[in-house]
Amino acid sequence: MQITIDTPYTTVRELSRRSGQSERAIRNEIERGRILIREKNEGSKEAVLVNMLALAIEAAEQVERVAKSHAASKR
Repeated sequence: MQITIDTPYTTVRELSRRSGQSERAIRNEIERGRILIREKNEGSKEAVLVNMLALAIEAAEQVERVAKSHAASKR
């Protein structure tokens, strides 16, 4: 499997555009710890940047789990 990531971090707005999820839904997932973001200094007004590498790794691991599950169910 090969995954190409065009940028290691992206904004919530851009992830929303790419994924079709609302910005609110993405922010909720960030608050729950399900989407990793780049650490910021306390009180920073920088944009929230989503870690795209973490999302790609999660997706690859999901594919591996599903493939193993399907292979096991065919036995």
